[in-house]
Amino acid sequence: MKKVIQVKTDDPGKKKFHLVVTGPVEKIVDILPGSVFLKGVPGDTLETVVNIIPVEKYSFSILGMEQKGNTGIHLKLIESKAGKKSWQVKIKCTSDKAQNLYDIVTLKTDSLYKPKLIIRVHAIFIEKKALKS
Repeated sequence: MKKVIQVKTDDPGKKKFHLVVTGPVEKIVDILPGSVFLKGVPGDTLETVVNIIPVEKYSFSILGMEQKGNTGIHLKLIESKAGKKSWQVKIKCTSDKAQNLYDIVTLKTDSLYKPKLIIRVHAIFIEKKALKS
């Protein structure tokens, strides 16, 4: 990783300069997919699964899950029964009318490096007539 930061000072001889910060960046967790986009027609039930897999070196547990809004998007957190720690978030939503649903899911962890994981969920229900055009 390399970032260049412009620093402004009150020094009349050097009003601004660039500071370069470099270093390795290690992955803490895989979230697949990182955000969810679902599309269907009113009356459909839209479903998907998000997999959360911590990197072994930075193992953590998920302590809880919160939704930002009450949008009609339903979630279920499932811990893997296998030996490796991993989780799934099952996402399910339905609507009887054409509308857009959006929510932000926050997973609280016991990780020092990633105390919160964010998953954005979009669900769009479009009338069949609008899909054809």
